[in-house]
Amino acid sequence: MAASSILIVTSDPVAAARLQEPLVAAGHGADVAETVEPTPESLRGRDVLILSGLGTEAAAEVCRRVKGASEGGRPGICVLTASDDVEARVALLQSGADEVLVESVDPRELEARIEALLVRFQRASPLVGGGTAARPRRSIAVFSPTGGVGTTTIAVNLGVTLIERYPGRVAIIDLHLPFGQVATHLDLRPTRYVSQLTADEPALRDPSQLVAYATPHPSGLVVYAAPPDWAPGPEMAPTAATAIVDTATLAHDRVVIDLGSATNERAVAVLSRADAIVLPVRPEIPALRAIRSLVEVLTEAGADVDRAVFVLNHPSGRDMILRPKDIETFLGRPPDAEVPYDPLLFVRSANEGIPVLTSAPTSAPAEALRRLAALVSGETPTAYPEPPVKEPERRSPGIFGGLFGPRG
Repeated sequence: MAASSILIVTSDPVAAARLQEPLVAAGHGADVAETVEPTPESLRGRDVLILSGLGTEAAAEVCRRVKGASEGGRPGICVLTASDDVEARVALLQSGADEVLVESVDPRELEARIEALLVRFQRASPLVGGGTAARPRRSIAVFSPTGGVGTTTIAVNLGVTLIERYPGRVAIIDLHLPFGQVATHLDLRPTRYVSQLTADEPALRDPSQLVAYATPHPSGLVVYAAPPDWAPGPEMAPTAATAIVDTATLAHDRVVIDLGSATNERAVAVLSRADAIVLPVRPEIPALRAIRSLVEVLTEAGADVDRAVFVLNHPSGRDMILRPKDIETFLGRPPDAEVPYDPLLFVRSANEGIPVLTSAPTSAPAEALRRLAALVSGETPTAYPEPPVKEPERRSPGIFGGLFGPRG
């Protein structure tokens, strides 16, 4: 079943094929028509309307008529125009267009813009936690209101797993500010940091400029790293954080965001816009209460908490005092995934900067993390090949290597 219903209005068969193919490949239902009659009956069931090659005045008239024909809701409207004139684009937006793009838009950007429209108009199919979804989940945010539950470990290993499916097309954004450790977990020494993007307005909006801030990892991942040291200065605004994520989804097929554990407006803004949310939690009453409070905050902010995946992460080898039923009561449903306890494996992974999926690909935690990646990305676990066991290319930096950076 298609994730959405999209109508492409164009009289150019070449343009129709160019627009239809990437949307169908992404799991959407995309029909083509030469004209559209903006009536409640003809628009019923449509999630997005794409107008191509109509000209500014004709497209603006269709937008106005679609708005006038709305009965309890209307499809999102995306207009493709041959003109990049600012006044023409503004006129289209004022007439009711929700997105205006140039006709030569890259298929990946088109897909991402349509995904954003589906989210904005709440037509996206249910995400993880509330059911299965056909549409791809381009952005995956990992967050917990309590520290020490493995948000960075989970984010890094999600990225390592996804890169197996999307070679060279996965990014990790470290928004665990100011003390993010994604670079340490991957044994990287970045020279540019995500915090510097707040002063670079063009890079916040242009994918080709944003990627200059990324640090490549040998696996093919790219990392937008947090600064290694704290420095006085203004915090990253929520608008800057969401702009970074939005632009990164245009530059990369999949984006994992490590938000850490600071509950602030920046985290809430990113969580509200993410396609999927991973919430690690310890099987302890304080941690469960914090998660429940977070869900209430996200609900008030307008986020769809059905997108959340609750991951029971065991931080110690102690027997769990809480019964599974107790945990289900706190969360409102059973945990969606569970990562088993292995202290030596996780500590060694963090200190040596080698992800669990790379250092111990057949271990129980690696299998659990691989299943989690499949769940939150909308894939099936069997779609991921068994990763090869890779020998480290250099000697381990030792147990304190992760604290002081890689040797060099």
